[in-house]
Amino acid sequence: MKRRRRSMMQRVIVIIIGTLLLNFLVGCFALYRLMQSNTNYIYQLSEELMNASVTEMEQQLYNIQNILYDIIVSDEIQEAGSMLLADKDQGTRSTMERVVGMNAIIDRIQKGISANHSIVCAHFLDDTRTVRTIAATRYFELSEEAAQMVYDRAVAARGETVLLNGLEAGAGENLLVLAKEVREKKDLSLRHMGVVVLFADLEQMGRLLTDSHDGIFVLQSSDGRLQFVLNDEEGLLETYKIPDLQGKSYTSCEIGDQRYFVVRLHKTGRCFSYMALVAYEALFGGIEKTFGFYVCMFLLCSTAVMFLAVFFTGGVMKDIRLFIRYISKQPSKDSLQLSSCMEETIRDKDVYALQTAFNAMSERINDLIKDNYTKQLLIKETQVQALQAQMNPHFLYNTLNSVYWMAQTAGMTAAAEMIKSLGILLREAVDKEELAIPIDKELDIVCHYFVIQKHRYEERLNLEFDVSDLCSDSIIPKFAIQALAENAIAYGLECILIPCTIRIRIFPEGDDCICQVRNNGPQPEKDLMERLREKKLKTKGNGIGILNIEQRVKYLFGEEYGLELFREGEETVAQIRMKRITIKEYEEGGQSGQRLQDHDCR
Repeated sequence: MKRRRRSMMQRVIVIIIGTLLLNFLVGCFALYRLMQSNTNYIYQLSEELMNASVTEMEQQLYNIQNILYDIIVSDEIQEAGSMLLADKDQGTRSTMERVVGMNAIIDRIQKGISANHSIVCAHFLDDTRTVRTIAATRYFELSEEAAQMVYDRAVAARGETVLLNGLEAGAGENLLVLAKEVREKKDLSLRHMGVVVLFADLEQMGRLLTDSHDGIFVLQSSDGRLQFVLNDEEGLLETYKIPDLQGKSYTSCEIGDQRYFVVRLHKTGRCFSYMALVAYEALFGGIEKTFGFYVCMFLLCSTAVMFLAVFFTGGVMKDIRLFIRYISKQPSKDSLQLSSCMEETIRDKDVYALQTAFNAMSERINDLIKDNYTKQLLIKETQVQALQAQMNPHFLYNTLNSVYWMAQTAGMTAAAEMIKSLGILLREAVDKEELAIPIDKELDIVCHYFVIQKHRYEERLNLEFDVSDLCSDSIIPKFAIQALAENAIAYGLECILIPCTIRIRIFPEGDDCICQVRNNGPQPEKDLMERLREKKLKTKGNGIGILNIEQRVKYLFGEEYGLELFREGEETVAQIRMKRITIKEYEEGGQSGQRLQDHDCR
């Protein structure tokens, strides 16, 4: 079947139409996300503005509970209640004594509630369910059934504060009823004395909230039993059901003939959680109109752009063909130079700019080829110089030893310690005969490395060692733990401002030995080991440290062993899994030892 071929003009038209359609969809999605972002911003702003009022209201509720507790444990209440209980037990209680005791209790309750204007009334229910009323700003008389219900609920709570809706107690709407049982403290008898009931006006407490912010506010207890509605002047929530957010922080819904933006405040108090209902039109009406206007304008502009693009495509395609024809004449891959394009017949400004950019790119590539060639020569020269520097390491050891004794003699103890540790590290690094060493010796190398780093970072660097005796004589590739500790400093300590703790933990696991270097630095990049193996990640150093350790471990112990990086809790862990082999077994093994010695671990 013969394949149908299309001209460049047709392809460009298809691309333009597709691009405009994609841009339209992306634009709509971007606007939708912008609207969501604005909604989230409005939610956060509303929450921040109302948090202060909610905190104040919660503080008032907390003060009322403290007042109730202070009344119950006060000496006056306890003494009067104990006297009444004693008279009752002896059967000698007279009417006058009972009146005196009750008056003492009522006086103490009156004194307690007078300091808080939100408490409008109080009751005391004695052991005979007799109601004693103490009015502050309003008077409420509990019915016999309501008094019995409040009394039973308070006794069943066993000392906990019981919260009730004023409607349950027959006191009225938006009244919070707090009831608490009074027990005798004397001799820790905890005998029942009665129940104190306080009536708090939620509308008065919530006035700071309703006067400062428009909207309807719903207060709900954590168990869902109590619910209060503030600032609902039209009585909407008496007719319609309160919206269910289903775990979300905010939503929008229709209530009656009006749409509301419903917000659940994360500022949850000791008694209630808070929900605010604000008119949706007042918050988002302008955003929705802007969204509709944008869609219309985008459609009109897209149509105009598509028409103009088709009109001007012909001339642009001609210039592009000229430029493509020149590019196809570039030298072969064996050539090290690119030539510049000097086509003067190109009229389109953008294609001409493309030609200019191509010429600049060609010149840059030619310069890079030349620079790369020069750098390769410098690298070779540096390698030769490095080999020459290794010819006589004893001169370096003797020099460092002399500097060490000079610093020691001059009283520069810290400098002497650093020079001594540096000399030991250099001696171990240059020594190529010992490529697998016991873990104890590797830890000595690590300790000398940390002596230098501890003087450098001081209090920012904390060290912890947890080494099992069962693994101390097992072998490990030389400088393996030191390299992981160096990575922990480079990618852990140097990336955070707080002190960094590096923990070296070595423990057995079956026939294996696990070596972990942990730090509380930032989390490593996802799939770091795979990206390093595939050379897709540019590291701070030369990029071979971690892979070098893994290769040496696998070469020594087998492919089932190696190195892995992961996050555990708040720590980044570099973990080496090795087979538990002592230095004696390693030296007698022959084949395994030869494998490691033949492997270039540098």
